[in-house]
Amino acid sequence: MKGWVVRGTGDPWDVYEWDEISEPSHEAMSELSVDLAGLRRRGEGDPPCSSYLFVRVLAAALATPDVTMATGEYPVPIERPYVSGQEAVGIVEETSPDLRDWMGKRVMGFTPQPFGSFAPRAVMFPPTIYEVPAGLSDVEAAAFVIPSHTAYHAVHRRGQVQRGETVLVLGAAGGVPSSAVQLCVAAGCRVIAVAGGVEKAAFCRELGAELVIDHLEEDFVAAVRRARGEHAIDVIVDFVQGEPGRLARPLLAVEGRHVMAGHAAGLIPIHPNEFYLQNWTLVGVCMGSGYGAQALELEEDAHAALLALMERGAYRPRVTRVVPLAEVPAALRDLVERRNMGRVVASLEN
Repeated sequence: MKGWVVRGTGDPWDVYEWDEISEPSHEAMSELSVDLAGLRRRGEGDPPCSSYLFVRVLAAALATPDVTMATGEYPVPIERPYVSGQEAVGIVEETSPDLRDWMGKRVMGFTPQPFGSFAPRAVMFPPTIYEVPAGLSDVEAAAFVIPSHTAYHAVHRRGQVQRGETVLVLGAAGGVPSSAVQLCVAAGCRVIAVAGGVEKAAFCRELGAELVIDHLEEDFVAAVRRARGEHAIDVIVDFVQGEPGRLARPLLAVEGRHVMAGHAAGLIPIHPNEFYLQNWTLVGVCMGSGYGAQALELEEDAHAALLALMERGAYRPRVTRVVPLAEVPAALRDLVERRNMGRVVASLEN
């Protein structure tokens, strides 16, 4: 089959190759094991990946990891060559023996390297496999699992937001952040959204943010202080970090929480005195990381809560652009240059 293959290191629009690569196979899976990076070549004593689905991809979501895996900035190394794309919706065509009940179903979930979703066939494995609800389109389903679950963990499991709290969301117009804005609004929080540009600001207002600050037009820290006063923020849900995260922290109230769930502006050192002297809490969020056998229960709980919110109209994955698979590298360039809002999805259907 042909897909977007990465063999070198660099920006996607430079190193992505539309080329032939082997389809996922049972033989190939027997040579792979599973860890935080997804699938990797088995080492001595490593068990093979024994639970998996092969899916015919209908649509695949684009995200920052597609860029950082290519550039070598992803938190864990990804062995070359690989097919990029970490999330998809598809029809199950083959399974491992233990998952035969999934045959023929329309499913959505994580698609690990080397068999990612920017190709006609991809791999999925537990715990991030879900049957698609009838009311969810292919493009919505492709963009559901990673942003929705990550945002849920950031807002609820790790951030512990409470009704009536004031929550500042940095990078609020992005794929995962736009999910977090919706979840905070649904939880009864006063949401302050920071985004760049008039169109992105309008998008955040549509999501339900009470106050939206365009950081391209004004200093967002000064704007928060002017609108809400000093130390008015109970929780920062931060998908940006870097300098914006550092500047936002003094806005926290005593016992405030800084929830770090992404790093679009990079990572800079944080001195513990900031948190020690101010009675603040620093909270890390990475979907599924380190939970082991507990991950299945955690993700099932998150998924059930998200579906319940969808059923009452309080949450919906926000796809703002659909492109053909051929345009993935160019669309990732737009993502890097921050020209997108919500999620961008590649359709593989003619």
